[in-house]
Amino acid sequence: MARACAPRYVHEMHCLARSNRRSSLPLPIVTSIVLSCLSAPAIAFAGPPVLWDLAAPDPEDHHERPAGWDSFAVPELPPVAIASEYPLAAGFVPANAANFLANGMESFDYVVVHTMQGSYGGTISWFQNPNSQVSTHYVMRSGDGEVTQMVLDKDRGYHVGATNRYALGIEHEGFVADPGKWYTWAMYNSSARLTRWLTIKHDIPVDRDHIVGHVELPNQSHTDPGPGWNWTLYMALIHELVAPGEIRGVAVDRTKACTLTAGVDTVIKRSAMATALNAPEDLCQVAAGTQLQYWHARRDIDGHHRLIMPPGEGPCAGVNGLDADGYIIAAEFSALCPDEAIAAAGATLQLDGGAQTVAAADGSFVFVTGQGAHTVDASAAGLYEPASEGLDLAVYPGARLVIALDPVPAPDPSDTDSDSSDAAGETASSDPSGPGDTSGPDPSDSSDPSNPSGPSGSSSEGGLTSAGGESGVSGQPTEGSPEDPYFPQPALPEGYGQDDLAGCACRHDPAAPGGLLSLALGLLGLAVIRRRHAVRPDR
Repeated sequence: MARACAPRYVHEMHCLARSNRRSSLPLPIVTSIVLSCLSAPAIAFAGPPVLWDLAAPDPEDHHERPAGWDSFAVPELPPVAIASEYPLAAGFVPANAANFLANGMESFDYVVVHTMQGSYGGTISWFQNPNSQVSTHYVMRSGDGEVTQMVLDKDRGYHVGATNRYALGIEHEGFVADPGKWYTWAMYNSSARLTRWLTIKHDIPVDRDHIVGHVELPNQSHTDPGPGWNWTLYMALIHELVAPGEIRGVAVDRTKACTLTAGVDTVIKRSAMATALNAPEDLCQVAAGTQLQYWHARRDIDGHHRLIMPPGEGPCAGVNGLDADGYIIAAEFSALCPDEAIAAAGATLQLDGGAQTVAAADGSFVFVTGQGAHTVDASAAGLYEPASEGLDLAVYPGARLVIALDPVPAPDPSDTDSDSSDAAGETASSDPSGPGDTSGPDPSDSSDPSNPSGPSGSSSEGGLTSAGGESGVSGQPTEGSPEDPYFPQPALPEGYGQDDLAGCACRHDPAAPGGLLSLALGLLGLAVIRRRHAVRPDR
């Protein structure tokens, strides 16, 4: 009776719970319950193997349910009060204790990818059936990538036979023969996150020698996940993930966005899956020759690049967010720019007003912090306008961040010349002749047509900018440009500078009468100054 009624979990103590109610039940019923416990097959309530059985071979590498199981199966037992070890799991639903070995893991050498050959709910139910003698540590739903943990990492699941003691298993909903339907983008991403978590937690190398399919281990009778499982995409997604507590970012120069050109009619996609596997609303059609700008690229994801782009711009503006974040087929666009060509190198990044770091030559930076809301500020005195980005850091994974910086506008040459004119005026007012002297022409008098620093002189040239406003950041004409109706237009003769002789200092024309008059007035003013010095030698 002890073996037949041995409890596995509190909620499985069926026989013992009933026997404890003897005080409230008639004797015949109690007798019936006891006899039923004694006659129950031992396997129905089998506990884990005893210590001297540890070296015995594990059950066959077999995880298929009997025919028709998925059509009626529902979880037999409610979840126990155990929290999932994986932070993104929907919960912990325990496999039956007959289907795993507590504390049976000897080392963590592999993460094994399985295909259920059935449904998510049916697999959860099958792992709870004591007759199945099979389990993996995690099961995953196809449509949205939901994860349920069923065996603790320290416990040995029964899923790959003799390798069970070294391998953590993940069951994926679906069928090997129909990968296009079951192996979804949501599943690939969710599975990549789970696998990366396990490699970090258990120090498992992130490579194809240690992240394997069921079929790839020795002495296996199953072929899952089959040739339809995209290992290139899967491993790329695993490598893209950021470790917990990390913010990996890149600071870019907004004005240096790289321009790509589509070589053929193509699409920008929501995922790196084959185009036919993306929903129509997750595709943006792009014609051959279309130009596309981006700030940052995540390269070589199964033949794709993931682009972070200026939002609200480009050919996909308003198309389901694909103007800001999307995948392109690498072979169908011109080559990417080097990261260094777009980077805001040398910018200072500050996390939450505290820790600081400097962007590398490729614009990259890293912060290590805790989960929650954070703000990253970016600045570079004299080079870039301050910028700020906020983000919520989950418990896992870490986050990637792109901060686009605007360069500090170049100084307006007209402002510089104005300052120079002011300085010249101050110098003139401090002349020894005194501010009240009117005996000679004021060299700063802009009304004097002979004064070269007036509106028709060289200082007005300094206020000229290109029609496109090249000295501005936004592309709008800067103040004092030719588009400004209140700005005096240049007084140089039409065609000035087109003739080689007229446009340089090589030509010497006879002096104009106005020039002689200016010279005479200047000499007269000099004579007056000398006379004053002669009268007041104390100066």
